[in-house]
Amino acid sequence: MTDMHDGQSSAILAPPRHDSLPIARVVQAGPLALFQDRGRPGFAAMGVSASGSFDRLSAARANHAVGNAATAPVIELLMGGFVVEFLVSTSVIITGTDAQIIIESVDGRVQRSYTNVIIDVVASDRLQVLTPDYGLRAYLAVRGGFDVAQELGSAARDQLSGIGPAPIMAGDVLWSSRGFIEELQWWPRLRQIPTLWRRVPQEELHVILGPRHDWFSAETIDSFLSQVFTVSADSNRVGVRMIPTAPLARSRAGELASEGMVRGAIQVPPNGHPVVFGPDHPVTGGYPVIAVLTSRACDRCAQLAPGQTVRFKL
Repeated sequence: MTDMHDGQSSAILAPPRHDSLPIARVVQAGPLALFQDRGRPGFAAMGVSASGSFDRLSAARANHAVGNAATAPVIELLMGGFVVEFLVSTSVIITGTDAQIIIESVDGRVQRSYTNVIIDVVASDRLQVLTPDYGLRAYLAVRGGFDVAQELGSAARDQLSGIGPAPIMAGDVLWSSRGFIEELQWWPRLRQIPTLWRRVPQEELHVILGPRHDWFSAETIDSFLSQVFTVSADSNRVGVRMIPTAPLARSRAGELASEGMVRGAIQVPPNGHPVVFGPDHPVTGGYPVIAVLTSRACDRCAQLAPGQTVRFKL
C-alpha cells in the first residue's frame, strides 16, 4: 500500500475551539491514521476532490452509534495498529473492519472487545485496535466527535492534494467538545451494531456501465464483467488498482480529452489494467471510464486488501 504517513508528528496540541477539551493522546498511530468526515464537495472547479471517508457507510454508522451528527469527524485507520490513551471518560466505537480491540486499564486489567461494539473508557485507559481479520479501513468515533481544524469546510484529509489535517502521529492530542463530554445523562441504548461487511468467497462490486464503454468492444465488456481481478498492492485512497486475468483492450485508437472524474469511476489506461478511483481521486482524467461503482460498492471497495479477488457485476 502506498498511502502511508511520513513519520513526522503533526503536533495537534492546541485546541481547535475555545470550548474544546483534550480527550486522548495517541500512543501509536499505525500505518496511517487520518481525520475524515463527509468531505468537501463542490470544489472540483478549483481542482479539489470531495475526499472524505473511503467507506462512508461505516463512518456514518460509527457516528450514529455514539449519538453524533453525521458530519462529525472520525479517524480512518489503515490496517489497525492504533493505540490511544484516554484522558477522560467517554464512549467510543470502531466500525468498518472485523478486528479485536484491547482495553488496558491503569491497574493492569485487560478487557477484550471487538469492532462494532460501543466501548466505555475512563481516564488512563489505553485502547488498541489490532490488525483486522477482515477488511482494511476502520473508523473510530468518539461521543461528541473530534474537534479538528477545517479547510474548505471539511476536516477531511486529502492525500493527493495535501488539504486537511496532517496524518495523525504518536504524541498527538485529540480534542472533543466540552459540552458533549460533560453530558452525563446520555447513554447509548444499542451497545452493539450488526456487522456490515462479511468475508465472502468472491467479492462482487456492482457497477453502472459508462460513460465511455463505447471505447470497448462487446467482447471486452463481457470480459470485464466475467473475469476475476486481483487487488494490487499499489493501491491507496487515490485509486484501487486491479490486476486483470486478461487486460481490457480498447476498440478505439487515440486518447480522450481530459474530462471530469468521480469517486468510483473505473478508468482503463493503455495497459488494460483498470483503476477504481477512491475519494482522493484527481478531478479530471484522460483515460476512458468503462463503468462506475454504485455508492455501496464504493464503500465495499474501501475494505479490499491487496491480493483479494473481485468481480464486477451489473
